[in-house]
Amino acid sequence: MDDFDFLIGSWSVHNRKLGPEGRWETFTTSVTAEARLDGRVVLEHLEGVFPGGRHVKGLAVIAYDPTTELWHHAWLDTRVPPDFDTVTGRFDDGVGTFHGPGLRFLWEDVTADSVRWSQAVRGGDGWVTNWVMDYSRI
Repeated sequence: MDDFDFLIGSWSVHNRKLGPEGRWETFTTSVTAEARLDGRVVLEHLEGVFPGGRHVKGLAVIAYDPTTELWHHAWLDTRVPPDFDTVTGRFDDGVGTFHGPGLRFLWEDVTADSVRWSQAVRGGDGWVTNWVMDYSRI
């Protein structure tokens, strides 16, 4: 249940997101994460200005199921209607790998002061990374 303990706290996050024309767009967001329900749930609050100037607020709900020993990760934000479909996964050898339909999240390069999250979608013969977030602890 302590896999996401590294995320607790405040972060500045450098984002690289693949834009609609296939070009990488960069922007900075802030993230605050807190543990709830005796560590079984991590709430990750994001806020920032996305490409195009839109101010976005988001919330990740990351919940641990001790029966399956899997984490379930849902994302909600002010850009799109609510979607409670989750990606599900676990950490092995310091890397968190989470899958949903046509989607993969990776949590990797975890240190006390930094972590990298990336999102990939199914494409061609494998995965195409379309978003990378580099977290730096504040």
